Amino acid sequence: MDNEYKFLRPGLDNKFGLLKLQDKILEIMVYIDCICSENEIDYCLMGGSALGAKRHGGFIPWDDDMDIFMTAENYDRFRTLFKEKGDHDRFYLQEWGAVEGMVTLSKIRMNGTTYIEEMNKDLDIHHGIYVDILILQVCPDNKLLQIRQCFWAKYALMKGLAARGYTRKKGIIGLTLRIMALFPEYHLVKYALKRVYAYNGKITNNYSYFLGRAVFSAGIYKREWFEKTEYIPFETVRLRVPIGLHDFLTNRFGDYMQLPDEATIKAMQHAYIWDTEKDFREYTRQTSSAFSQEHILLG
Repeated sequence: MDNEYKFLRPGLDNKFGLLKLQDKILEIMVYIDCICSENEIDYCLMGGSALGAKRHGGFIPWDDDMDIFMTAENYDRFRTLFKEKGDHDRFYLQEWGAVEGMVTLSKIRMNGTTYIEEMNKDLDIHHGIYVDILILQVCPDNKLLQIRQCFWAKYALMKGLAARGYTRKKGIIGLTLRIMALFPEYHLVKYALKRVYAYNGKITNNYSYFLGRAVFSAGIYKREWFEKTEYIPFETVRLRVPIGLHDFLTNRFGDYMQLPDEATIKAMQHAYIWDTEKDFREYTRQTSSAFSQEHILLG
């Protein structure tokens, strides 16, 4: 029987009902890889996407997204090329927390598709299927400076959640979000991101990614793991991973060949509604191609 997917291997078990979504995500990733390979821009799979490449030879069967790392320098070049020469009919660059060239997160979204997440479902933004581009920052070697970088990254992240109306009633996170909602949005986020970006261009022994869930040491990675990248098989294509993939995955997941339990699997999934064939406007009240609330994506 012919393979019904563009990029997935034939014969995959569709137990989690995600193969159509994964195939569309990989179509976006192949486009990103094409821009990068043609223009000597480096990137690498990270998180569950890197784990899937190593453990499954492609997507983790229950994974409904894809994440890649770029350094700030590589992302600047990618952004410029996409804005100037990108396929804007098919794809949309969405930058979260964009302040003077600094971002907390970027996404390449596919036009004419739907991927709506619970916490963003009421926002007037582009809700297409996407690949996340996460900015790998140069991390100082001094522990106090590492703590400062981590603090300001978490400030920018939490302020973004507060700006988007994310609520959590209990615990320290809930209290923090309520306090964050009182702070001015632009100036302190700008200051925070400058502290996060402060070491780019310098040579240290580490990189960091604090603009996610990782808490301090879990978000610090040895520079040598990312000094080079290499292509390895991912479904029917080849994508880049860090040269220190085993060490990175061990740092991130521990015994990464061990499969998680069902509860953990459910918690890993992001999508509230997804559709590979219908534009997200068919699921929302949006009528315009201008997204009025993209400016509040501060995290």
